[in-house]
Amino acid sequence: MRHFSPEFDAHLKSGATSLCNCWLVTLRNEQQLGFTDHDQKISFDGLTFEPKAGFQPSAMTAKRNEAIDTAEVLGFVDDERITSAALRAGLFANAEVAWWWVNWRAPSQRHLMRRDYIGEIKQTDGRFEAELRSHHAKLNQTHGRLFQRHCDAQFGDARCSIDATAPAFSSSITITELIGDGQIEVSGLEARPAQWAAHGTMVWQSGAHKNDKSVIYGHTRKDGVDILTLGAQENAALAVGDQGRVTVGCDKQFATCRDTFSNSANFQGFPHIPGDDFVLRYPRAGDELNGGVLFK
Repeated sequence: MRHFSPEFDAHLKSGATSLCNCWLVTLRNEQQLGFTDHDQKISFDGLTFEPKAGFQPSAMTAKRNEAIDTAEVLGFVDDERITSAALRAGLFANAEVAWWWVNWRAPSQRHLMRRDYIGEIKQTDGRFEAELRSHHAKLNQTHGRLFQRHCDAQFGDARCSIDATAPAFSSSITITELIGDGQIEVSGLEARPAQWAAHGTMVWQSGAHKNDKSVIYGHTRKDGVDILTLGAQENAALAVGDQGRVTVGCDKQFATCRDTFSNSANFQGFPHIPGDDFVLRYPRAGDELNGGVLFK
């Protein structure tokens, strides 16, 4: 049950309310953005809530048990407050969203309805869609390390110990053609083997994405031409001639760490841990059972 201030409660019971919604988004860099569904600016506590339609949460639900509350935020990317670069850079990831119910005639009469944080974000055709999660959702997150065969370090971080800036692990590229669906043809990787950049990263050095970082999902070579697969939403802002710096990819496998990077001593996984299929294994005639490891 909600408890309102006497003034706000009296306004609700007056029968002629003047209510609006106000949302305050606090980004990872501590920048605060205020939005309202009223047609004029609303100000209180030194905060200003703009009437732009770039931020509109959907209907929200509240549960009294441990079930996770979720909702969605729909909006438009613009050049002032919610930019495509900020979304790609992850500034809105895990941003806190505070929601007030406000009497726009007297903003001192208001009530903080809830606080959420932004989860998954999708961006397409100038629009974005973000999931709002209640703080209960954090209780469902995994904390600490997982026992898994794959490495859980990031390539080039302190646990990995490899110098990702070394010439052996990075190359400069230039876009030569836009294919679509997140794929681009590039020059500059001719001396690298096919698949070299798959699972790697790109830091753009020119163009609309300058200084942005992109994930490279795939790297193929066809008729001597290198093709990189990026996120599909990034193609719209790319142009032929844009340049970037590619860092080699790592698929997190022990064999790759050992054979490609000679870094098996720093592998941050458990390559010999049995999987679910181990329960179904049984000895067969001809198996080499010499006491050695079963996973290589």
